Amino acid sequence: MKQAYILLSLAKIPPKKQVEVINFYGSSEEFWNNWQNNDEILEVLSVEEISSLKDVIIENGVERHLKGLKATNSDIICIDDEEYPELLKQIFDPPTLLYFKGEIKLLKTDCIAIVGSRVCSKYGAEQAEKFAFELSQAGLTIVSGLAEGIDGNAHLGALKAKGKTIAVLAGGLNNIYPAIHTNLAKQILENGGLLLSENPPSYLPKGFNFVQRNRIIAGLSLGVFVPEAGFKSGSLHTVNFANDNGRNIFALPGRVDSKTSVGTNNLIKNMQGCCVCEPADIISQFPEYQLSLNKKTNKVVPKQLTLYEQIIIDALQIEELHFDELAKKCQLDTKTLNSLLTTMQIRGLIKKLAGNFFSI
Repeated sequence: MKQAYILLSLAKIPPKKQVEVINFYGSSEEFWNNWQNNDEILEVLSVEEISSLKDVIIENGVERHLKGLKATNSDIICIDDEEYPELLKQIFDPPTLLYFKGEIKLLKTDCIAIVGSRVCSKYGAEQAEKFAFELSQAGLTIVSGLAEGIDGNAHLGALKAKGKTIAVLAGGLNNIYPAIHTNLAKQILENGGLLLSENPPSYLPKGFNFVQRNRIIAGLSLGVFVPEAGFKSGSLHTVNFANDNGRNIFALPGRVDSKTSVGTNNLIKNMQGCCVCEPADIISQFPEYQLSLNKKTNKVVPKQLTLYEQIIIDALQIEELHFDELAKKCQLDTKTLNSLLTTMQIRGLIKKLAGNFFSI
């Protein structure tokens, strides 16, 4: 029952304790109907927590929340719902509700997470896109966090393959972070993908939300592939969650003198992750799914360019350019340029490099 979990969440009751409360009453519906009618709730919640629940009710918080969801074309899936993925239920601290936009059926598909450094090398970006492309063609759904760097390239690879991808956000669905990926989020939805968040649509992400988000990425997936990660990359939190929950870990070896590959090389060195060199290495770990890689070339034949696309291509003919330099050279505003660049990346016309640089 959505109202029950919304009430508990708005009262800031942690997910694990929410499950304890619902189990105490037997069902979310029983909790919703009876928690205010007896003192038994004191056995599972503190006086302060009960006071928070009452404040939400007094302020009509649940009703206003539901109206807000409808106004933003968002919806909720609860841990009791049939559509809630079994794999995610198995983690230590599963979210009791998830806000979503897009194709909710993707939560029941076989997923592989691709995560890594925000500031990645050209090698890391290309490999993330390549693996995502071929794994998508094999039938897997690509899960990532919509961050810059490896995450963004993973989503793009899936889109180029006309496959499916799930973006798990640290913030709310109406506060896409980073803002530069707003158009990428739009493309994911337009191509049958899914945006997912544990937080309400208007929520602004804080530091701890990214770690919490990573447990969901790991929980949804059969395995986690790390194309490139530095020594302290946040993606290693996803690896730890995956390890704790018995998921497969795959790591791509990088140059031994590259700072952006220290994390992935250590995973291999310390035998925390399986060393992979091509998408087939990952597929071989899941023979029961009988997925077959499409060996066709992933080279995109460019369609006729629009005027603005041709201007961008001409600007990049000479050298790689930073987003700001490209905007100045092409005389395009930030919003227009960002939209064009995302579309051109999906079409395979340009590449996004580390540090917000672009090339052809």
